Amino acid sequence: MSFLRRDRRGVSVTVGYVLMLVVAMLMMATLLTAASGLMEGQSERVIDEELTVIGNQLAANLNEADRLAQVARADADTTGGSVTVRRTARLPDRVAGTGYLIEIGSGTITLSTTNPTVEVTVSYPETDVAIASTGQLTGSDVRIVYDYSDDELDVDQ
Repeated sequence: MSFLRRDRRGVSVTVGYVLMLVVAMLMMATLLTAASGLMEGQSERVIDEELTVIGNQLAANLNEADRLAQVARADADTTGGSVTVRRTARLPDRVAGTGYLIEIGSGTITLSTTNPTVEVTVSYPETDVAIASTGQLTGSDVRIVYDYSDDELDVDQ
């Protein structure tokens, strides 16, 4: 009888240890899965906020270049000369570790990323000088140039 008890105790300790390891691994797997979903959602929110800030910075630079172009246009009209205005919008290359694209439309700036997919649209006030953009721009510094002969703000990199 005592021989059977020792067997049961030896097996119960081993089985208990294995069960404890299995339960611990299941808990870790569950926590990691939940944390990865939380991190992805947090990353999208951070990217959305950063793109909004960048869009507002670019809108402010466009507005400032428009005001400078109006002054330059008035100066060129009175003096009969040719005037050029150059402005560089210093924008980051990446947001939350991923690249982004910029598209300037009529009254809106659209910024987007692909991994994760986030798109932000920022409005800017109507400009007196027409804006010409060369399609989509990659996220980095953007040049805004006004040349009196073209009478438009060229936006490119």
